[in-house]
Amino acid sequence: MAIICREHDLLFIMTPRTACTAVGELLRTHYGGEYLPPEDVLDRDGHTRIQQKHSTLSELIENGFLSREDSARLLKFAAVRNPFDSLVSLYLKQRTKYQPLLLDPNSWVNRAPAYARNMRYASTHSFTAWVLKKCRKQLLKRLMGVPPSMFIDYIRGTDVVIRYENLGQELNSVFGKAGLPVKAPLPMVNRTTERESADYRTWYSSFTATAVRLAFIEDFRRYGYRF
Repeated sequence: MAIICREHDLLFIMTPRTACTAVGELLRTHYGGEYLPPEDVLDRDGHTRIQQKHSTLSELIENGFLSREDSARLLKFAAVRNPFDSLVSLYLKQRTKYQPLLLDPNSWVNRAPAYARNMRYASTHSFTAWVLKKCRKQLLKRLMGVPPSMFIDYIRGTDVVIRYENLGQELNSVFGKAGLPVKAPLPMVNRTTERESADYRTWYSSFTATAVRLAFIEDFRRYGYRF
């Protein structure tokens, strides 16, 4: 999903685990934002083909939710996050927070079979095993010519990329570019409260840290993130 603010010519592409739910809520509450697409697009088997929440700009255009002319007119932005930190958040969401959704056959996780499999794996394996499995999959993609990046699909075609680590200030800068006033602070929603420590480095060994650097090397090069 993206959030479009038609009156203000603003489009927010919702990158996973970058406080996108909070930004989306702010845009919907104070800037006339609306979801795009309004709901998940399913295939004939009932599986998610285009996510309501985490669709990309190319998916929106290719499936007729946004014209290329409208896209060119909009100020488009998305957020990124340190991959080390993002992976810890994803593991905890899959291992704990989202686990009850597996029991609901109509939940979004069960409309995404690959994600549900990853959740089951997370529930029975350590972070080390989980993250190495994810890195192996990413490195295989790299061998097939897929860019080694966690974010590239979401930021491709956007005009501004903001950082999770400095979200409030950089979001206000986007509002400035759009000629909009800052109307309210970011709400606190969908936080990963299962984390006992905010320091992601406590989760990694030197080996797993090296694996993540190699698996997502483009993000580290492009955004200067460090361990």
